[in-house]
Amino acid sequence: MIFSGGGLLAIIRFHDDTAYILTRWSEDISLSAMSLVALMLKEFHERKSRVIIREHWVAYIPEASNYIPLAKVKSKRYILPTVGFIRSLSLEIKDLPEEAVLIGKNVVRVYSEHFKREISDIKIL
Repeated sequence: MIFSGGGLLAIIRFHDDTAYILTRWSEDISLSAMSLVALMLKEFHERKSRVIIREHWVAYIPEASNYIPLAKVKSKRYILPTVGFIRSLSLEIKDLPEEAVLIGKNVVRVYSEHFKREISDIKIL
């Protein structure tokens, strides 16, 4: 998930060699996501750590960007590689315009490069 100052901007899901960029979702998802990012921001302000880990969620609160990347990992063993990924991602998208598909495609590119996985199909939903 990518958040901007206006809220949830895009949800990007990976399954096998396909990436799904979601640009529309229900209000319930939006509210749940905003609640989660609010918890992450609260923890950032309390601990002053840019990397926030809560259960299977990993967030990176960048120093100079309007975007906050947040990732859900399937297993805790993926937390460290995911931290590296979202830190790299944050640098790549920080100056991009606030456009969900553009940001989503850049997430897919950085994911593919970082994890050395070929993504053969991108579906925009």
